[in-house]
Amino acid sequence: MSTILSFTRIRSASIRVHPWFLLLFLFYTAPATFAQEPKPERGSIIEDRAARKLLQAGDARLEIGENEKSLEIWESVVERYPRSAIRFEAHIRLADHLQKEIRDFDKARAHYAAASIEENPDDEQRAYAFLNTGACFYEGGNYGKCFTIMRDVIEKFPASPRVNEAYYYIGLGHFKLGHYSRAIDALEKVGTAVSTDDSKTEKIEAGKRLYIKIDDLDFAILPPDAKIEVTCTTTTGDTETISCDPIGRHPSLTLGSVTTVLGSPEPGNGILEVRGGDSVSVTYTDAFTAGKKFDQKRIREVIVVGNAIIHITDGSYKQPLQAAVLGKPLHLQIADADLDTSAGTETLEATLQIFRPKTADEIDDELAKGVASGELTESPDGEDMKTQINPLLLVRSVPVSLKESETSGLFRTSIPLRLGTSEGAVSGQPGQTIRLAYLDESNLTDSPILRLAQARIIEGNLGEMRVTRTDISDEELRLKTSLRTAFALTEVGNHYKEFGLNAKADLKYAEALDVCENILGKSQATGGKLLEETYVQLWRIYFAMDQLDLALGMSRRLLAEFPTSSFVDEAMIQQAHVERKRENFTRAISLYSAITKLPDSPLRGEGQFFAAECYEAMALKAPGKQSEQLFEKAFLEYSKVYEQFPDSGRVGDAVAKMAAFYYQKKDYARAVDVFENVLADYPDANFLDVILFNYGRCLYKLDRKPEARRRFEQLINDYPESEIAPEANKIAKALTTAGF
Repeated sequence: MSTILSFTRIRSASIRVHPWFLLLFLFYTAPATFAQEPKPERGSIIEDRAARKLLQAGDARLEIGENEKSLEIWESVVERYPRSAIRFEAHIRLADHLQKEIRDFDKARAHYAAASIEENPDDEQRAYAFLNTGACFYEGGNYGKCFTIMRDVIEKFPASPRVNEAYYYIGLGHFKLGHYSRAIDALEKVGTAVSTDDSKTEKIEAGKRLYIKIDDLDFAILPPDAKIEVTCTTTTGDTETISCDPIGRHPSLTLGSVTTVLGSPEPGNGILEVRGGDSVSVTYTDAFTAGKKFDQKRIREVIVVGNAIIHITDGSYKQPLQAAVLGKPLHLQIADADLDTSAGTETLEATLQIFRPKTADEIDDELAKGVASGELTESPDGEDMKTQINPLLLVRSVPVSLKESETSGLFRTSIPLRLGTSEGAVSGQPGQTIRLAYLDESNLTDSPILRLAQARIIEGNLGEMRVTRTDISDEELRLKTSLRTAFALTEVGNHYKEFGLNAKADLKYAEALDVCENILGKSQATGGKLLEETYVQLWRIYFAMDQLDLALGMSRRLLAEFPTSSFVDEAMIQQAHVERKRENFTRAISLYSAITKLPDSPLRGEGQFFAAECYEAMALKAPGKQSEQLFEKAFLEYSKVYEQFPDSGRVGDAVAKMAAFYYQKKDYARAVDVFENVLADYPDANFLDVILFNYGRCLYKLDRKPEARRRFEQLINDYPESEIAPEANKIAKALTTAGF
């Protein structure tokens, strides 16, 4: 997590105080609030207690692998206790499972949306729900909508650590769309958030950026290009000088940043090298204070910490596993920057715990004792009190040591997992659970956190990327694993395709297709969700391979066999894309228009935008007057995007297209108004390089040449990879030569 230091000047009208103080803003701290909580309704405490127990019962079922049962229990929390705040946690549990395990992004989004409402008193929970709503749109390829949600996270929850992830997703989305300058700009902001809570210990996570913000009214009288310098010094010996630049239209605010990395100090290299347990002194020299003093140094200390991340992984230490195979090595990995305290190799201590399911008699005995002691009570709706019992029993604990790898702060080890019940050994039985536990004593919070990773012990073998013959008893689990493998292979192929490595992409698509075709028969025998997801994965592979007939046929099969599928709108839009590729624009428009009529589809705005693009494509191919009429039709269809679907991620793109039409009609004044609106309100819109170019041309036509030059220069600086940047550069140079 990055940290932002703020040196702020204040005045007091009632008492005389020193006019300057240092205020550290932490990105992950929510502002303190002193508003009195509303008095709960009668019975809400009882409901919360019952809802909490039911929620924990669902958690316990998940721990022993009863996923479907855990989902049912969490859903019952929402249904039985609609007034309890615990229902929001249940929505989050459901959404997380649907998003990360089942990958049903539409259903997951609905639960995240239910947890993000203002009625939820937990702002951090709301921020998490908002963020993951956007993440679902990202995973579904709806980057425009993802951008809108992520900007909402940044605006509504500026002090939340979720701001980091919001910028991260914005950056990834722009990278996917080929907007590399905007991707870099967003990714560089990862960690940026503001908090006014001065009561907590200042911390920065090793490896993140340190941001320094200075608020000084004296800056208003400085020259526009003046730099404010701040010195950062670590206890291990690194010193770096940071230049802070003005922020936007605020003449008193400047912002600077420096990258932190784990490593030995190299003063003056522009990177702040830190170690675990290190601290950073940030020093700013106040040239003239309100108390009429000169060159007063303001110093703030920041502690370097690391948030530990732990996994039980495959042999490459890249893929977390949910199953551990008897007789095979158990690969453990913990990343914790706090333990990297020197240039040497460090070690880290953790614990492996083996759990077995409790027997029915053990659960009954524990239930009887709980009832007798009063610890267990029957809930108002008479639910089975057995659900309140933890179904797992700790069998043994074994200490393990992990050794630091070549990567600083990353600790790994490999231990054989044997069949048996030996004390002090890493051994277990099929069906038991193995858990890696590590106490993260130093982190971004104020207290230690117990980090956990766990896996079920099974017999057999686990493949990493290819399907192999296995002895996993749970056939449904095997099929789900194969589907995930196919998805991963398709994603790898898509990445290769993005970089123009088509031969490698085709190999990965072929592997993914082989996996899906091998399980299709068994998926058809199983039916239900597995078959539905197999159809979806197959059409995605066919579409990626440009086998359009097969993609079309598979999506039609999905619609025929699963008419209420949450993938219906995605299937329709894929069919429309196929027709559009074949230049069957009339058929494509019909399909896109049908999507706009689906009441609950998040792709309605996308469908409207793509329909408008079809009319535009037809206009470019049509002759004379027919072309003009089609352009008019396209203009009207683009206007419907923001009129009928204002929440669509395509609004900025649609407005940009409309501005281009105004330019073509030589209505330059109206085009300028639209351009200014897009730049101000839609920072993630596509075609911003084209907008800036046309904006500059419109300003030139209106004889506002200095402003035109600035827009061309903005295009050159912000979008150097754009195809029209060289032309913009020529025009900007010509205007500069002419004295504008």
